[in-house]
Amino acid sequence: MKASLQPQLGPMIVKHAAAGVLIAFCLVSILLLIREASFLFMLHEAAYGDSYILYDVLQFQKTGIIYRDLSQPPYLPAQYSPIVYILYSLPGRFVAWDNPFVGPRLIVIAAFLVCIGIVTSIVRKLIPVRFVWVWSILLACSISSMWKWILQIRADFPGICFSLLAIRLLLSRASWAVPLAGICAGFAMQFKITFVAAAAAGALWLLFQRQWKNLAKFTALATMCSTCPYLLYSVREPLMLPQMLALSPGIADVSGSLLLMRQALRELVILLALLSFPPVAWRTWPRWALIFIFAATSFAVGGLTDLQAGGNVNYYFEMLFAVVPMAVLGVLRLVVMARRNAMLGLLVALFGIYFLAPRALLLYGEIENVGADEAFLKVAGALHGHHIFSTIPRLALLDPDPSLMEPYLLTYMHRLGKLDPKPIVERIRNSEYDVVITAERPQSWRGVLHIDPDVRNAIVGSYNPTCTLRGWLLQLPRHPHSTSSDLAQQLANMGCEPVPASTGPSW
Repeated sequence: MKASLQPQLGPMIVKHAAAGVLIAFCLVSILLLIREASFLFMLHEAAYGDSYILYDVLQFQKTGIIYRDLSQPPYLPAQYSPIVYILYSLPGRFVAWDNPFVGPRLIVIAAFLVCIGIVTSIVRKLIPVRFVWVWSILLACSISSMWKWILQIRADFPGICFSLLAIRLLLSRASWAVPLAGICAGFAMQFKITFVAAAAAGALWLLFQRQWKNLAKFTALATMCSTCPYLLYSVREPLMLPQMLALSPGIADVSGSLLLMRQALRELVILLALLSFPPVAWRTWPRWALIFIFAATSFAVGGLTDLQAGGNVNYYFEMLFAVVPMAVLGVLRLVVMARRNAMLGLLVALFGIYFLAPRALLLYGEIENVGADEAFLKVAGALHGHHIFSTIPRLALLDPDPSLMEPYLLTYMHRLGKLDPKPIVERIRNSEYDVVITAERPQSWRGVLHIDPDVRNAIVGSYNPTCTLRGWLLQLPRHPHSTSSDLAQQLANMGCEPVPASTGPSW
């Protein structure tokens, strides 16, 4: 008896070791995710672009208008769909937040958690294994590309909720599920017009199964829900469509797109999903086919739309959520293989440790956000009541009438020939602003400069670098205003490090 048990002991240990390493990897990921969420009440942006969207949200709360007159400051279009601004304005209509970022961030976190909940429901529907839902939660939380986005005010997670819900409904056998899935697939496009994967995948899946009546219902409702709200809102605000399409056809950046694609494809869920392909061929094929079509379509759409230089890794979030069910199946298959082959299980454990160690070290790494609020409060106190021009969007919000909220967008549109920065340039040359704030060093994203060259030249010609604080360069007029000396003293008192007069522009 002992002899028969002895050969099984090694594979059992290796199997549990492989599973344990994967679980440890995911648990560390959850801790890192929680650390990101702990910055909910941060006064500064979670990431670049938040202030630009928040400004339009706040203006919508005040005026009821989203797509404003572009001949007036801050001159740049509101690019997102109406429902994005409507959704993020809701908290501010009921609660007066001291920090205006908090309400929208709570919505983003809630949407992210709902996405995980729907993915978990999909996994339970596809894989009737006890406690399999635990793996779906762990793997969804392990997607590191999403961590820094759970506080960013964007359309991604709310829109993905409806995409995933459409797929979950299509997996149901209820008669009412297909029409409701069509509504959800169409409604996903209300957050981003590029969220077409659920509608396309659902239609193709029903077509392949020759469910003609369901296909007609699904397609009709998806089309209606994706187009009618836009058409209705365009009657209320005629500037909507031109502003939403302001960046078309875009500036192509193939190399940058490939780097972002590589970042998405390096996630553990992708590797584990590859292991699911052999069993998918014989496991309830029609349902798994829907997941595969959805993931493939989302990846294709993400890759195509991310070719333009304004895109980021968030274009692949829908695809990464879509592959979680396949990744869970890959984990189950991997554990079985590890039990049968001790050497394979040992390699899996070592491979997992290779990924686990760097992620564990991140828990002890420096937190970049520490000190950001303190610096922001210092600058806000010193600049209160002054007219500001800032290429740092969060600091631009300090001015009740900002002249520019998104400098990168200004450069982008100028390169497309869709905007002339002359009104902004003239105001800078006339030294209308008490202070100009830029980044201390040159910045760009995917080959597009953060500050338009014409704007930069105007600043260099009309303002002198005065001091730096936390990477921000504060500049005062070459022809001093009546408040310039007092402002210079305030900046010095708050610890802003002086810039030598002989130093040339380095930004």
